[in-house]
Amino acid sequence: MSEIYTISPTEPEPEIIAKAVKFLKEGKVVAYPTETIYGMAADVTNEKAIKRLYDLKRRDYSLPVAILVDSTKMLKKYVKNMPEQAPNLIKAFWPGPLTILFPAGKRITKSLTTNTGKIGIRISSHPIATALVRKLKRPITTTSANLSGYPPSLSTKHVEKYFKDRIDCILNGGECPPSRGSTVVDIEDETMAIIRDGAIPADQVIKAFQQ
Repeated sequence: MSEIYTISPTEPEPEIIAKAVKFLKEGKVVAYPTETIYGMAADVTNEKAIKRLYDLKRRDYSLPVAILVDSTKMLKKYVKNMPEQAPNLIKAFWPGPLTILFPAGKRITKSLTTNTGKIGIRISSHPIATALVRKLKRPITTTSANLSGYPPSLSTKHVEKYFKDRIDCILNGGECPPSRGSTVVDIEDETMAIIRDGAIPADQVIKAFQQ
């Protein structure tokens, strides 16, 4: 059976965050709300947890998974280098729904990058998501809490419908407003590609990149 905890979306109770992080440390998967949709957290340093995540979602192993950090200090521990224009985007949109592709550092397993050499990273503006990363003291995955190819989950009812009792822990932080998920960008030298148009309009991202 899934362990389901109701948690404040604005002031997450530390004891509930601690319970969820215990699941993560044990290699289990936790569903949690973000500022866009419900995501699925696994400890990025645990290969078995990542495999469990892919299997739960029925996700193709060739598709990469993005991660959340809690600060630029943590970010620098998990990337090989910082693209020159990345700080402009970080300053403009983090914390928030902008995922930036970075050259993956040695601490990032290839199962997350699927041999692309890059990893999508952002800092979430949702208190629950950030609290999980801070308590765990390392990044968590932030793939959508759904079966691959299906609509994203905006509430725990959706999460339960997709996964029944197979997911280990669900944090019920209320319903998320309709969203397209995070905007995803890839920076290469002095150019930027919009990989996925999402919650932050592409024109705003381009404007910040060019500053």
